[in-house]
Amino acid sequence: MTVLLTKLGLAYRKAKVDLYYSTNPSLLDLSNYEDRLATNLTKLKAHLDSTDEAWFQEPEFLGTWCLVPKQIITPIKNSSEVQGLIFASSEAEWDTIVDAGTKPTAEFRLMAKCSIDFHVLSALWMIEVGSIFDKKLSKNVYGSRLRRNRHEKINTWALGSFKPYLRPFREWRDGGIHAMSSALENKKKVLALTADISSFYHELTPNFMLDTNFHTIAGITLNEAQTKLNRIFINSLLAWAKNTPLEKGLPVGLPASAVVANAALIRLDQFIEQQVVPLYYGRYVDDIMLVMENTNEVKTTEQFWEWVFNRDGGKELLKQKDRSILFEPEYLKGCRIAFDNSKNKLFVLSGTTGLAMANAISEQINKRASEWRSLPDLPDSPESVATDLLKATSLTGEQADTLRKTDALTLHRAGFALNLRDYEAFERDLPPEEWQAHRHAFFAAAIEHILTPIKFFELSQYLPRIVRMAVACEDFEHLGRIIKAINNLAVKISTSCEFTIKGLDREKEISLGDISRCWSSLLEALTDNIASAFPAKLSSTGKIAWGTFDYELKKGHYGSHQLTLALNRWISTSTNIQKIQAILFSRDLAHIPLRFMGLPTEMVSQRGIPARKSLLKFQLDGLLPDEMLDGHDMLAGWMKLQQNFPPGLAFATRPFNLNELYLVAPQPFLASNLKAFAAVIKALRGFDFTDHKMPYQDKKSVLHIPNGEPKYKQTIAVTSWEIKDLSFNAAIIRLPDPEGRLRYQRINRLINEVISRPDGASYLILPELALPPQWFMRIADKLKRRGISLITGVEYLHAPKKIVRHQVWASLIHDGLGFPSLMLYRQDKQKPAFHEEQELYRLAGLNMRPAQEQQWCTPPIISHGDFRFAVMICSELTNIRYRADLRGKVDALFVPEWNPDTDTFNSLVESAALDIHAYIIQCNNRRFGDSRIRAPYKERWKRDILRVKGGNHDYCITGEIDVLALRQFQSSYRSPNSEFKPVPDGFNEEMSFERRVQPK
Repeated sequence: MTVLLTKLGLAYRKAKVDLYYSTNPSLLDLSNYEDRLATNLTKLKAHLDSTDEAWFQEPEFLGTWCLVPKQIITPIKNSSEVQGLIFASSEAEWDTIVDAGTKPTAEFRLMAKCSIDFHVLSALWMIEVGSIFDKKLSKNVYGSRLRRNRHEKINTWALGSFKPYLRPFREWRDGGIHAMSSALENKKKVLALTADISSFYHELTPNFMLDTNFHTIAGITLNEAQTKLNRIFINSLLAWAKNTPLEKGLPVGLPASAVVANAALIRLDQFIEQQVVPLYYGRYVDDIMLVMENTNEVKTTEQFWEWVFNRDGGKELLKQKDRSILFEPEYLKGCRIAFDNSKNKLFVLSGTTGLAMANAISEQINKRASEWRSLPDLPDSPESVATDLLKATSLTGEQADTLRKTDALTLHRAGFALNLRDYEAFERDLPPEEWQAHRHAFFAAAIEHILTPIKFFELSQYLPRIVRMAVACEDFEHLGRIIKAINNLAVKISTSCEFTIKGLDREKEISLGDISRCWSSLLEALTDNIASAFPAKLSSTGKIAWGTFDYELKKGHYGSHQLTLALNRWISTSTNIQKIQAILFSRDLAHIPLRFMGLPTEMVSQRGIPARKSLLKFQLDGLLPDEMLDGHDMLAGWMKLQQNFPPGLAFATRPFNLNELYLVAPQPFLASNLKAFAAVIKALRGFDFTDHKMPYQDKKSVLHIPNGEPKYKQTIAVTSWEIKDLSFNAAIIRLPDPEGRLRYQRINRLINEVISRPDGASYLILPELALPPQWFMRIADKLKRRGISLITGVEYLHAPKKIVRHQVWASLIHDGLGFPSLMLYRQDKQKPAFHEEQELYRLAGLNMRPAQEQQWCTPPIISHGDFRFAVMICSELTNIRYRADLRGKVDALFVPEWNPDTDTFNSLVESAALDIHAYIIQCNNRRFGDSRIRAPYKERWKRDILRVKGGNHDYCITGEIDVLALRQFQSSYRSPNSEFKPVPDGFNEEMSFERRVQPK
């Protein structure tokens, strides 16, 4: 077997992304490996090419293992002494548990800490061998499926090994509930089973993957090279397991373990699909959901399993033992694959009560989905932060949102994850000083309620994100408090608890060395996240705060547990940590993605972006395919990077998305540039597309954006949104917005209202200068998920030589890649309004001028799907030549405004609707009002489809425009006597051919 070095390069590229998005990414380990990437991959290639496979059993290759918190088991949990007793203080609750006499048990989960070489082998195995097993899985297997292209072949260029988890999870969950509801609506009696395998990864020994009998069952044949790679990999899994206390199982945390686990249950899938033949069967790795018609009047779990055992082959595959159902195919001898009855649930449903239960679960799903879809919304007062956090981590009023989810732990995690997500969004979108009080209240509440033994074991996976936020915002005083709380927590657990590892035989004892692995993994998480989030340049207050933190840590004021002492040894000067952060940033492993350095400075926070001269340079020759390198070379050129660009560009964890590339690429819509654009997209993300499916500009300068089937009516959401002079002035003189936090909360609440609407708006328009560019992408992405395109003015973009650009940005949904994507269109205002020009010069000596590539004489026209429209910014509507150029060419004209002269514009809008003979969609600053949709209807009372003015709060109103009816009217040689005003003289000669349809 000879492995190409480029294949190992692609495997490393996938392994890096898999590991980065895992629960316990080893950022510094990845960085160190990448420091000598060519050498490391060449060495791995030599071992793979060799006939000696012993190296793959060595500890140097296998890596080691660690422990992570799972749960605290309290002996008095169900005691009559404490039933009905609720503690407001976590401290008092813990003291009561400890004082009860019997020590609580701290249970840990054993996780893999494999070498990076092992991760690369894992990714290579998934590409070459695992993909063959994965392809043989049933379509009813949803979880951990490998990423493929549209031809169902493994996409070796795509980032990461697996399909994004969210969509398959929703299909698995929703499919079962839909099957239940449909059957019940058809008056059928229904059985619904949910089950999962206890400690599946820890109980599964992977030697069956070498068994040719199993290969026959799975229907696969491996060639010689694949057989060798499979043998090397599976034997490495077995060797790793022998070096752990469990001495068995799969490495939890090694991505390929999921592929092996899926393959192990192939025979179970075959049996259920062929013999049980349910209405619905879905498996998400080891979670099973099964819906079937209850024709046999089953009323108990015992009756159900008896019926299953009696299917052909059932008694050979399945056994009942010790209140568990064991899956025992011939190829899994020695493995205990058990569906524990305490987790199995059988729902016996019929009639209206059964349907009501299914509907209740569906409602909870929609509610939870709505929460995740929405933009962040922090409480108005910092005093409410602790209350919100307590509600997020308690079970009061919570309901399960799947048939499986009924345990408190899952609900705790979901609630806290939502809460933390909101604070992380504020950290990315606002300067730290604008929301300091809320953030500090959050840290205080987290220390009080999360960094306690019981809650920490439930929510420990979120601690690195809290630390990252504190460091990124220079909250080093609160970082110290967090470290001190962690120290005290570690002391409490070490002195007050017994220890156990999930899945470990009770006879085996755990050594102190084993327990120290828990604190070692926590230390790694702390150091990784402090280094990755450290600001590239500290503010003056940040320098003082860091100095104080460093002094307190060195003096032992944060405690003396081994974890704290080890952290003390690692912490060095801020300059040294900034050097580490610059290295992580260069490799796209820092808190701030590397791609941010290529975006306009107004779009992203600059706090974590080091100077370009401090970035690493990298020689990629021979590690990746030449075609991929060509794409990265083009991208580096767009970003004005010199030769040998940072490694994180080619080995990215968070590459540019499509919307961002339209900001970076020069004139991306020109037909001559489409080939280069396609090459960059393919190099970055592995997407392969044809030119005719991507946005392009034709010879008449019309921008065509594919967007599915034509829509004959469009629903437009027009906002009434206030922008204050304070915000306007701050944007001009480049100072923080005094209204920043309140404005951010206002826009988030307004967008959340739009997202929650059931009327299916296609477009949302905001006024001129409505948003800071930094907020645009997040809002556009949230709206995309509801099928809404965004058109808004953004604050001034500053260019050199006292020049500013004044732009409208439109994030337009398109399907050129085969799935909904966003395309960012920018259009410059060509000349400032009279008062605007005065204010720009008075406040900052600025001049407004469009970029050279954004200059135009005729207003650009956009064909979005089959809907043709143009955009003018406020005073441009007064240009009679612009209006004349659009006559007959567009269905609608969008006009974002900041305009106090509503009387003058009233006449302009009414005239434009008639002489352009199109829908005019005007959106003005709420302070002045007169936002409306105006139509050229014959009846005067119909002409304002909607019109709003005034009010104390931001709001949004939708109106529907009938594009087809307008085109049918205009396509007649002589205007009919129907719903619209006759077209103006000369209109027929100027109407574009593409807009003509069959007249009525």
